[in-house]
Amino acid sequence: MSVWKKSRYTTAFQLDSDTVVLHNCFMGALARVPAQTFSEIEALVGKPDSGKNPEGGVWEELCTNGFYSPTDLDERSLVEGILSREGDHGHQDLIILPHEDCNFRCVYCYESHAGGRMTAEVAGGLKRFVETGAQEWSSLHTRWFGGEPLLAQDLVLELSDAFLESCARHGLPYRSQMTTNAYLLNPKALDALLPRKIQDFQITLDGPGPVHDTTRFLAGGGRTFQTIYDNLLAMKARREEFTVSVRINFNPESLPLMDAFFETLAQDFGEDIRFGIYFRPIGKYGGPNDDHLSVCESGVSKIVEMDLSRDFARHGNLDRLVQKSLVAHGQVCYASKKNSLVVGSDGTLYKCSVAFEDPANHVGHLRQDGTLELDRDRWQKWVSTQHLDCKACEPCPVFPLCQGKYCPRSSLQAGKPVCPMTRTTYAQLVQLAAEAGNRASGPHHAKGGNQSRPERQQ
Repeated sequence: MSVWKKSRYTTAFQLDSDTVVLHNCFMGALARVPAQTFSEIEALVGKPDSGKNPEGGVWEELCTNGFYSPTDLDERSLVEGILSREGDHGHQDLIILPHEDCNFRCVYCYESHAGGRMTAEVAGGLKRFVETGAQEWSSLHTRWFGGEPLLAQDLVLELSDAFLESCARHGLPYRSQMTTNAYLLNPKALDALLPRKIQDFQITLDGPGPVHDTTRFLAGGGRTFQTIYDNLLAMKARREEFTVSVRINFNPESLPLMDAFFETLAQDFGEDIRFGIYFRPIGKYGGPNDDHLSVCESGVSKIVEMDLSRDFARHGNLDRLVQKSLVAHGQVCYASKKNSLVVGSDGTLYKCSVAFEDPANHVGHLRQDGTLELDRDRWQKWVSTQHLDCKACEPCPVFPLCQGKYCPRSSLQAGKPVCPMTRTTYAQLVQLAAEAGNRASGPHHAKGGNQSRPERQQ
């Protein structure tokens, strides 16, 4: 008979007095189980499977979904082998800076805005790079970044047309995303972007207007909140398929205004699942104003972030990033992935989009013929953990989430992997995801509770 144990990647949390939530971070699965049933299940662990199925088969279902595993399974080797193979799946992720200047001058910005518009030579090299790669890749994902990418909207459209043509010619799946301040994301711009598969947007608001306009203002001076918000409302009025991740930055000044802001957001976007909200603290990112910024203390900013997420979840849709952060690869930084590349407007190749001025982040150059000139030593430090002290990662129950690659930039500085979260934060994320899943599915009476098993993200 099989002898079962709780998976090394399963963690149990007491949701309330009557419910336990199990999360398996390799499978990306959540299960809500009555506390009494969980106690009965735990009594079976380590004993030959007697065929007992409390509550109509919860034990068997949890085993089937990976929450529990056979004691003779070398789970660590199996999981690390699968994760490694998934990291080499042939997908290509391109982060492109068509324009490195910006029409905003956010007080916390770390970019120099010195790069300007992408040259015709670099654009031509990009087209050739994609045309050649499309014959070998399994899929292509482009992400338009900056500066502000819509300062070079014509170039975004030109490159998108070339990429779409290359992908169509070679039968390559293609999708595209844009990080934009949204000041120029008006209906006319969307008319051009959406048909070119630029259908996922990340847009930032620094809280409600009175605070936002003091931190995110135009380069020549002037408010930006209302124009951005009007553009978001115009997007909502459209019927096309797209997604908008609205990042709400917070600082001590905006926190007292958040309750009223939540009411407005819920009224305007709460019923539209294309719009999701997530929260991040305003931080000191190495910009010239760091010494003068008002920020939440690092020790409490994550707690505030979780509290805001929980509060807003009662009003509207949390962004899918909350769920994605709890699946395998969900907290692996793009900069650590072998298939991810940042292309600057002058053809400089980077791994990280936060450290443009750091020479260690200058990993190569895009040639005009579409080939890459890479500094292999610098590249390897971003994509490998072999040079880091990873002893603490070996027994970690959430290893599949980050694999020691949450922030390679910080890890390089520390000499060891940086953890993505504390146990307290982990518990809060699981609770948020479980509550969101319960709201989405509504009342149910199935086998111990609400379960979800999303496909693991790569």
